[in-house]
Parts: sequence; structure tokens; C-alpha cells
Amino acid sequence: MDALTLNMMLIVTGVGLLIHIYSAGYMHEDEGFGKFFSYLNLFMFSMLILVLGSNYVMMFIGWEALAL
Repeated sequence: MDALTLNMMLIVTGVGLLIHIYSAGYMHEDEGFGKFFSYLNLFMFSMLILVLGSNYVMMFIGWEALAL
């Protein structure tokens, strides 16, 4: 893990945390709350796989999961 990977992890998780906090307040009475957060968590997981991919195959998997 190098400095660029660490910085990108902090950015992705920091911005993702802010989005989760804002979304929880915004969607608290919506009936699609669970579905929205499962998609949001899938997106966060895909971003972290993309950032942490140590080879092109893992980066490709993260990139394609983002398009899902």
C-alpha cells in the first residue's frame, strides 16, 4: 500500500461517509430505504475494490461493479 492508495481510500471512505449521513436523513421515511442503502454500499465496495486493486484484473472487477 503506497501513499496514493492510502489517500484515495481516505477520500472514498470520507466522501462515502458524508453521503451516507446525508442520505439517512433525506430518505428516513422512504419505503425504498433498504434497497437504496444496499445499492449505495455496493457502490462504496466497488470503489474500494477499484482503489485497492493490486493488478489489472481486480481493477477491472471494481470498474465493472461500478457500472452494475
